[in-house]
Amino acid sequence: MATLTLIGEPFPDFEARTQASAARSLTEALAGTAPRGCSSRLLVARDAVPPTFSSARASAEAVPMNTGSLPILWRTGATARPLDGEFVHSNTPMVPLRSRTEDDGSQTTVYIPHTLAWSAPELMGTSHAKTYRAFVKRAARLADVLLAPTHVVAEEVRDLFGVDVQVLPLATPVEYLQNAESAGTRAALSLPTQYVATTAMPGANGRLDWLLNAMEANPALPPLVVIHLGAEALPPVRESLQARVRVVQVEHLSEVGAILSGAMLLALPQRALGAGYEVLGALSAGVPVLHGECEAAAEIALDAAVAAPSEAEFAATLERLTSEAGAPELSRLRIFAEDRSRTYGWHSTAWQLWEIHANM
Repeated sequence: MATLTLIGEPFPDFEARTQASAARSLTEALAGTAPRGCSSRLLVARDAVPPTFSSARASAEAVPMNTGSLPILWRTGATARPLDGEFVHSNTPMVPLRSRTEDDGSQTTVYIPHTLAWSAPELMGTSHAKTYRAFVKRAARLADVLLAPTHVVAEEVRDLFGVDVQVLPLATPVEYLQNAESAGTRAALSLPTQYVATTAMPGANGRLDWLLNAMEANPALPPLVVIHLGAEALPPVRESLQARVRVVQVEHLSEVGAILSGAMLLALPQRALGAGYEVLGALSAGVPVLHGECEAAAEIALDAAVAAPSEAEFAATLERLTSEAGAPELSRLRIFAEDRSRTYGWHSTAWQLWEIHANM
């Protein structure tokens, strides 16, 4: 009997809560797709609340360490000894690893969800970016298989480390899905009836200014809702746009699902994404994507996305898609989004992950 152990405590960046949710969903899906006699197990920190799973073949177990100490302790090989001989998977590069002999029975698969630490480190924060680079470098050296959510990220990791990377698409975290409480959540957040959503951030790579400049230049554009998952608040919105821009500092992940499901469009001017969960959430709600020629967003969304590589093109496309004249195009894109969303699911991801471990 084989147990596939998932690391439930993710790398502590702006996507940490989302990655923790994804790990829980994947643990449940692995139990549902497990070969006969196999099971899944989620490892969480001692100070975390272990989830309850509906499947008897999924379990949660606490490690004797607190959340805050894991990024430091898991850099050392000694903390990986309890996992010798185990099948281990992590959705982020923060995973206990050490050099092992080829015949000890251990199997470790590690997702590299993005390469922001190299391409746009300021979006992660200097300290987090430095730590992330160290964990990825270590995973490239010690993990049995590296995984990436898109071919774009896979190619970037190959270029950085000269290692093989397999592509295994992720799926939408449950909190990013619309539910019976979504309308009430939008009302509680005082969101307008129609709006454009974004996860853009300030700065040359975050390109939030692309959206703010477009709104200042065109008062007819719909309101903008900025989804901010980071711990630190964004700078105050320009005084001229305070009535039209709503920044939501996310307290509960379900707020993300409520915002995405109520949006007419997800606008992503930024150069690069994290794992792309916001795109997956938008597709699940039938919401099209406008991006600033971000290759990862284009790969995930395909026909449900429109690219606009320059600020002027982005503003013009945003105006077209949100205008009355652009309604037929936006409607077609919604259909494409709904179709594309069927490509992704935790069941499919789990089944492929079992297959990867079976083929080692």
